[in-house]
Order: sequence, then structure tokens, then C-alpha cells
Amino acid sequence: MDYVKHEGIRWTIVHGEYEGVERHALDVLYNIVQPHVPYLMTLHSHATDKQSLSDYNLIVLGTVRSNAWIAELSERGHIQPNPKAEGYAIKVFASPLNPERQMIVIAGADGNGTLYGVNDFEHYYLDPNEDDLYEKKRNFTEPMPEYEASSAPAIPERGFWTWGHVIYDYRKYMDHMAKWKLNFITIWNDFAPINAKEVTDYAHSRGIKVIWSFSWSWGEDCDPNDPEELSKWTERVLDTYETQYAHLGGDGIYFQTFTETKEKHIGGKLIAEVVVDWVNHIAGKLLERHPELWLKFGIHATSIEENYPLLAKLDPRVNITWEDAGAFPYSYDANDNQSIAETMQYTANIGGLRGEQEDFGLVIKGGTFLNWFAFEHQKGVIVLGQASEALIDSLSGQKARPYKQWKHQQAYWMKNLHNLLDTLKVIVEQNPKRIAAEALVEHGLWERYMWFPAALCAESMWNPYESAEEIIRKVALAKEVHFA
Repeated sequence: MDYVKHEGIRWTIVHGEYEGVERHALDVLYNIVQPHVPYLMTLHSHATDKQSLSDYNLIVLGTVRSNAWIAELSERGHIQPNPKAEGYAIKVFASPLNPERQMIVIAGADGNGTLYGVNDFEHYYLDPNEDDLYEKKRNFTEPMPEYEASSAPAIPERGFWTWGHVIYDYRKYMDHMAKWKLNFITIWNDFAPINAKEVTDYAHSRGIKVIWSFSWSWGEDCDPNDPEELSKWTERVLDTYETQYAHLGGDGIYFQTFTETKEKHIGGKLIAEVVVDWVNHIAGKLLERHPELWLKFGIHATSIEENYPLLAKLDPRVNITWEDAGAFPYSYDANDNQSIAETMQYTANIGGLRGEQEDFGLVIKGGTFLNWFAFEHQKGVIVLGQASEALIDSLSGQKARPYKQWKHQQAYWMKNLHNLLDTLKVIVEQNPKRIAAEALVEHGLWERYMWFPAALCAESMWNPYESAEEIIRKVALAKEVHFA
């Protein structure tokens, strides 16, 4: 854009603190607004005298704690901040400082809420909608339509599950996650990446918790009924965590064991019974040394099925993240709809196994997945997510696997989205202590394209009580969404 001398009414941003996630929120907002106006937009601190800005149209950004303007606007009843963690309130109205000017307030309950308010302001207010088919609306150069919204997440922990080696640009990957209000990522590696600390720090700057992941016997020969094997794996897990992950500043560890099978017995004993003893022993030793850790146990329902009541004995400090528990959203194929009634009932059964202490998780499938015919375990340490643009370009051609998979999946996400919403509502209504939902996006080039099904999933995790039709409509209209 060529900037020219502009004598008309200008917009300016009055911001709170410029650090942490709120810093990123301001950067995003500035770059959302700047392309719309024919002048170089300026910023002002919340310490700025109000009268000196009375001739501006104002965008006020931050929280009640970080921005004194928002605190005062709240006290005077001009805006009602959303008090729930990660919530936000947005209001577009006549400026209280000058009725001939406008004010936009984006008030977060915290740093994440501030960022999410900015992103939803872009997606659901600025982007074209069905009432602006010919783009007659001129954002920030003509009067802005009045607007008010308040929102907060129904699912507290919302994320992606991925193998580390198929993250090609971790910065853009995290940026795109934050765009859709996702706040944690589970990354599986055979060895901690050499740049894992930098990846963790960057994720935190986007409000995203990092759950590093490694095997607790998954994918390896193991006899869990052998006390020597249990002792060996206990020492291995402790050593792996303390030498590779403890210093990274991460937020938790995800692990899998020997449950990815359709067999229900191992060594003549029920897998559901053996795995509880296995996990309780290893997790107990790890939590003795690191009680602050969020441990996430990825369990495959194919080996548990009707024996799920035995999982009630699992240490309540350990999250149980369920996979393969029935039809979509647990199935790899978004068109798998045959046993949905049984899937809902099973979800209700497992949703509160440990009562008020339940830490419940699920992996949402129906996205992209690895080419297992070309898969091999890492032989050593890698650099995570710093691939060249040339490599990303070669992977993102129209004939690449992600396109083929997403083309099929997006059709059935639209048809069966209600199944995901109903599943999430079943979980919420079991009232567990903590809920974590994460979508499997194993090889989706998310850093290049914000795919429609993945964005639908993110919005569903945020508010499963909105109708499928409305979520599809809203997300489809967002400019950043990519269709296969």
C-alpha cells in the first residue's frame, strides 16, 4: 500500500501491555486493520490522555488488568467483559469520548482471550458475510456497523495431535493454531528435537501449551506381565523425561503403551487390568519426582471395549485420552457413521469413570493421516519444523496426499459434523474435572493451509452447543479457510 497524506478521520489502537500473548494479539490486530486504511496507523498506550484521542476512531485492546481504558469502560457499563478463562467481549459502538466517532473494544479475560477476540473479530465481523455479497461494506473507511459479541470456550483444552516430523514450519503451524483458538499441541517424537526449547517458547507466545510425547512401550516388543519389563520401562521413562524433556519448559507428557490392538488379553490377563497397573506404577514414580506434570495417557478403546470400568482404578492425576472409541469423530473416516448411537453411549460411560477427579481426553479423527507404507521410526534427533519453502511447495501440490484426503474428509465433515458436536456435549455433560479434545492432523500441511475440516473442528471444540449448520456457515465465510 502507498501511504498518502490523509486529512480525514483516523483509526488508532489503544493497547494494554506489550508482552506475552497480548503482544501477539496486538501484532495480529495491527496487521488486520492496516491494509484497510490509506495511512500509516499509529498506536497509543492505555496511559495516553483520553481527551487527546477524542477526535480519533478508537480500537481499545487488552484486559481489565492490562488496559485502564477497558477497566473504566467496564466500570461505567459501556462493555461487560466475559469473566470465563480465555473468554472475550467485543463491542462496536459510538465512542463515549465523542459521539461523532466510533469505538471498538476487544476485551479478553486474559491474554489468550484477547487474542481469540481479535481473531473472531476478523473472522466473524470483518470478513464478508451473506449480507455483503458485493462487498459494499468498507471496513475502517466508512462507519462500521454496530456489533456486540461475548464468547468463552466450552472445552477448556483444545488442540492438535501430530507427529513431529510432519510439522514443516513450526512458527506458521502455531500461528494458524492460535488463529482458531487452539491452546495445546501434542507432538510425538522418538527423540526430543534439538530445537524443542525454541518450539516450546514460541508456542507459549501464542498461548499454546506443548505436550511432548514418547513411548511407554508402544510400538516395541514388551511383556507387561513381567516385573523386570516394568522395572526396565520405569527407568527408561524416568531417564527419557529427565534427560530429554525436563529442561524444555513444556506443559506435559503424552504417552502410549500396549493398547493399540484388537486383542483384549495379553499373557492371559485383561489388557484393561494390566495397563492400569503398568501406568499407575510408572506414572506414580514420575509424579513423585515431578508432581506438576500433566500426564496424558493415550489409550485405544479397541483393546478395552466393555472392560472400561477397570480404568476407574487409574491414578486420577493421569489424563485418559481415548482413541478409536467408535464411529466418527473417533474414526479415521469422517463417513463412518454406522455405530454412532453405540459410540455416544460408550462416550457417556467413559466420560466420568473417576467421578469428580476425571481428567478426560479424546482424539478427534477424520483428518489427514500418515502414509504408513513409507513410515519409519526416527533413528535419532531431528530439527523440528524448519523445512525449506521449496520442500513445503513440493508437498502442497494438487496431487499431494493431503489434498486427496482432505477432499474426501471435508465432504463428510459437513454431513456428519453433528456427530462431533453431540459427542462433545455428552462429555461436557458428564462434568469431568478437566476436558482435553485434540484433532489428529498427522500430515495435513496445516502450516500452509487452514483446512476447512480442521477449522470446523476447532470451532466445534470452542462451542459444541452451536448448530452444525451455523458453524459450517461461519467458518466457510472466513477468508483464511482453505478448501481442498
